[in-house]
Order: sequence, then structure tokens, then C-alpha cells
Amino acid sequence: MDKTDLDKEKRRILIQRVQDLPTLPSTIVRIIELVEDPTSTSNDLAEVISKDQSISSVILRLVNSAFYGHMRQVSSISHAVVILGYKTVQTMALGVSIFHSSAGGKRSAFDRTGFWTHCIGVATISRKLLDRRKFRSGVDAETVFLSGLLHDLGKVVFDNYFNEEYARVVETAKAEKAWVRDIEERVFEMDHAEAGYYLARKWLFPSPVISAIRCHHKPSDCEDDDVCKVTSAIVHIADHLCRKLGIGSGGDDAQVALDPNALSIADINEEDLAFVLEETEKSREMIESFASDKK
Repeated sequence: MDKTDLDKEKRRILIQRVQDLPTLPSTIVRIIELVEDPTSTSNDLAEVISKDQSISSVILRLVNSAFYGHMRQVSSISHAVVILGYKTVQTMALGVSIFHSSAGGKRSAFDRTGFWTHCIGVATISRKLLDRRKFRSGVDAETVFLSGLLHDLGKVVFDNYFNEEYARVVETAKAEKAWVRDIEERVFEMDHAEAGYYLARKWLFPSPVISAIRCHHKPSDCEDDDVCKVTSAIVHIADHLCRKLGIGSGGDDAQVALDPNALSIADINEEDLAFVLEETEKSREMIESFASDKK
């Protein structure tokens, strides 16, 4: 078997291992069902989250963090839904529960707090970018936020289930001042975007989220519908801006070059970028506080 065949076999085995990963915890499955169910209610959501003490406690800490800045203490999930709205709490619950359930007991290959800060930063910037679009065209604010939050899901997969190999990937990327994605390709024959895509598809995430996870490095390659393509482009731009601002860390310090078609796909211009950069810089302390409260 030559090197090409060995690489193909390595890739096949890795894809199989990702697809064999555990199914989602029941709490997350139920939240996804609520996301997809237009008849679901605030009470349905509060009931599901409240049954999972570990997830509900994290969400309450986040709701009461400086990021939201409410004067009154939010003491229950039902209260959080009233204060923040159903869709916001639903999105927050899904994102937090996925990261919380995947944290595991292993020592992480990279700074998890910095990573979580980066993900919150990308999610926040994604929503700010969407607000600058003249027409939403079916693109949902909470789906965009969730897509930004989960865009690097594949890194969590590598870190949790291929921990030793991924530690070497992160160390090599830092030593070579390289993009971690390039080292992932070298070691795993796939990058975190593809690994995250296989898992997101298995877990039946909403289509725009799956597309953004897979195509957030190059939205021009997205072959799905316009909503998916726009979502991917917005997350791609948000990732670029988040790295430019130095909010958190995606496991490397490399700057992401913009896909030359991203701005036109997202219907975003240079003036929008400047505005969002300025607004996000004002929110930096709140984003970092929000992230540090996820413990």
C-alpha cells in the first residue's frame, strides 16, 4: 500500500471514528427538537433545561453575567426566558449544553477558556453583521449566533477524542506560527471544519449551522441554499474580525484571510466591517466576562 492509499485509509478510519461518536445527550436532542418545532413554547423549553441541573446552572450564570447586564438577579430558567426571550435562551441552551457535555475530564490540548471566548466572540460578531444587512432573506439571527458559536465544533471533536494527536497539532501550529487547520490536514487528512461537519450532520443540526461549520473557511465553496451560504459567509467574516481583534483564541494566532467573495455573498461592505469592529471592541469586556462565567 503506497502513501496515497495509506492516507485514504487513514481518512476513512477517522471519518468512521467521528461518525461512531456517542449520540447527543437527551437534553440536547430535546432542545434541537424544540428548535425545529414551530409550536414549541417557553414552558416546554424551561422544563427541558430545568431537568438538567448542570446545564441550567451554567445558563443562569451566563444570564447573570456582565454580558447581559441585568440589574435584577435572574433565578430561574423560566425567568430567563421572560427576560431574554424564547429564541435567545433556546440558542444559548443548545450552544452551552453541547460545549458542556463535550468538556470531558481530559486535559485540553488548548486553552478552553480562550477557545470559548473566541466562539462567543464569533457568535456575537455574526449577529452584529446580520444586523447590518439590508434584507434578512430568511436568515435567522439566533441561527446565525448558534452557527458562530459552533463553527469550530470539529476542534472539540479532535481535542476530546484524539487528544494526544491534537495536542501535537496545536503545539506544532504554535511552533511553526502556522494555521492549525493546515497541521490538522497534515496529521488527520482532514481539518476541523470537515470533522465538525460529519458530527453536526449525525446530530441533525439545522442545515445553516451544518453548512457554516463545514464552509466557514471558504463560504464560496458552499453548495447549499442561499440561507446556508449567507450564514457561512457571515460566520467566515466574523471569524476573521474576531481574530483581528484578538478576542479569545482558536488554538492558533494565525490571521484568516477573507474569502474574496464573502462580502458580496453576505451583502456586507467595508463600512459595515468598520462599524462592527468598533462596536465589538466596545463589547470586548462583556464578551470575555460572558465566556469566563462558563465554568
